[in-house]
Amino acid sequence: MEPARSTLYRSFLLTATTALFFLGIGFRMVSFLIVAAVWTLILALAWTLARRGLAGVKARRVLYPSAFEGDEVSVDLLLESDRPVGMIEVADKFGPSIADEHRMLEPCPLEPDAVRRLSYLSWCSRNWGLHTVGPLRLTTADPWGLWRSERLLPLVEEFALFPRVYDVSGLWNLGSRPTLAPHEAAMGRAGSSRLYLGVRDYRAGDDPRHIHWPASARRGVLVVKEYEVDLAPYFTVFIDLDKQYRGGTGRKSVLEYVVRTAASIVWSAAREGNFVQLIGEGRKPVFVPPGRGQDHLTFALYELVRAVQDGEAPLHDVILHHLPAVPERSTVTLVSGTAYVDLAAIDELLEVFRGRGVRLAVVLVNNFSFPAIHGWPPPRAEVQERCREVSFFLQSRGVPVRILEETMDLEAVLLQADFST
Repeated sequence: MEPARSTLYRSFLLTATTALFFLGIGFRMVSFLIVAAVWTLILALAWTLARRGLAGVKARRVLYPSAFEGDEVSVDLLLESDRPVGMIEVADKFGPSIADEHRMLEPCPLEPDAVRRLSYLSWCSRNWGLHTVGPLRLTTADPWGLWRSERLLPLVEEFALFPRVYDVSGLWNLGSRPTLAPHEAAMGRAGSSRLYLGVRDYRAGDDPRHIHWPASARRGVLVVKEYEVDLAPYFTVFIDLDKQYRGGTGRKSVLEYVVRTAASIVWSAAREGNFVQLIGEGRKPVFVPPGRGQDHLTFALYELVRAVQDGEAPLHDVILHHLPAVPERSTVTLVSGTAYVDLAAIDELLEVFRGRGVRLAVVLVNNFSFPAIHGWPPPRAEVQERCREVSFFLQSRGVPVRILEETMDLEAVLLQADFST
């Protein structure tokens, strides 16, 4: 907003200039006309300088494109100009924060060929999802503070705000077992585990640190140590995006519980060094191929915050469709959007997984515990009875199961989860 003092001074000069001009014409007083002309030139010069200052200003923003809910984010703005300009006010919109606009004043003159760095800190106080940062608004004034000029720079970037995640400590009671990953099956040489196999002739591309110098001296040629292939635990997470189970809004919704639970499971599995893949079927499929490491975890969380509960395929159909992507002797977690699962279809899945040696855990979100978006939910007593039936069915077959409801503290449930069989 323009300062009131600047508006007052400008209004006074405009009024006085107009009055002096008409008085000079009416009374034929040359001195009044000269003063009016001088003040007019000053106003015109101030107006020109105010707009000319921002014409050569360039800016760019430096920030990491993602964060978790509640994180403090540092944003750097780099300003440069091809002409001197001072008293620049910078306003940047930061969508992940409730206080979305941040203002900074750079009082020192911005000299040509010099880069000035401005920084601000902001809290990610909004809900998870894809937000925008920008545009950038620059404001400056003439040296006398009579006119202000504003320039909008279209620096708009996408910012991924991830849901707050929790370590699902009880998840590891499943005993996610080592299994061959696809990339290992294609390897033409042994791996790098601690299990020593022997030596072989050196080949181009071998790590020089693996050269066995005593054996090389005896043979007269370079030989390297060879190790067993490392077998990494393999973890698959299926999420239910079937639109018929939508319920609630905002932080108290089925999608909220599905995404937050899946994010915590993916986070926990990745931190344990597992190869993790994520699969869901909405209008835009959510598919994260197997991988591990920080970059892969970030990609998986990014895909989760893009998820929309608008699919039409039941979860068991999604699982059967992607069954070839689930390795034998691996671990699978299902995050369902309803507790009203088809027990016959689940029993079929259990038989398939049992034949492949796959360990299974199930998380069911009771969609009828949330406010209905359309239609009428069954009676509460019937819903509770169904939840007990499904829970008993899965537990009797050795499958750990947790049922989440709208009234639960999701953080406490995930932290205290016990997936022991």
